[in-house]
Parts: sequence; C-alpha cells; structure tokens
Amino acid sequence: MTDTDKFMQEEFMPFYKRTFEAFVKNHSSLYAIAEKILSGKTNHIGIRITSNNTTIGEYTVYFNGATISNLENGVLSSEIHTPFGIIKPYVILEKNTVEKMIEDEPNFIKDPFTTKMKYAHDFTIKFLK
Repeated sequence: MTDTDKFMQEEFMPFYKRTFEAFVKNHSSLYAIAEKILSGKTNHIGIRITSNNTTIGEYTVYFNGATISNLENGVLSSEIHTPFGIIKPYVILEKNTVEKMIEDEPNFIKDPFTTKMKYAHDFTIKFLK
C-alpha cells in the first residue's frame, strides 16, 4: 500500500463518512430524495489523485444507494446509473486539495454546499469511455 493509498483509506474515507453522516442528519429531506432515486442501485465513481499534475493514485468509491460502502485502491472505474442511462465520471484532484478539504471538515459539516463550492475550481471531471 502506497502512502497515498494509506492517506485515502485512513484520512479521506473517515472524513467522507463523517461529513456524509452530518449531511444525512442536517439535510434529511435531500438525503431522502437521493436515497429514493439511488435505492437498489450500486454505483461507483473514480478518483484520480495527483501531485503537481502527476498521477499518484487511482481509486474507486463504491456506493450502495446513496451511502458510500468502500474505497478500492489502484482502480479507476466509474458507473453511475441515471434515468437517462449510465455515465462514467471520475474526478481528478491534487492531493493537497484533498488535505485542505479534510482540514475544512467543520465547514463541510456546517454548510456543505457553500464549502463544496469553495473547492469546485480545484476539481476536474472527466468521463471514462
């Protein structure tokens, strides 16, 4: 396991789970809508982590409905089931951006939408074929 794999498993995943639990608690109506749409579907999305624009890790985040289930190291895969068909987005992020996001956890819990938008310019979204 690389240092980046360890970081993603031991720091990013717990951060994600904590902020997701806070979202479910604080925005239960929105979560209920998402869960209804995604219920019974297994989706996954890829994350490519870079350092100075060089890939240092690739990951797949698996969801059961709207809830994250696990993170797989070394695999960049994506499959989101929508009413319009399957799309395959993945996100490219610099590791230092992920570190800043983790440090900003209180704001993600308090105001997830505004805080996420603060980092939107650091996200690159691409699609697998």
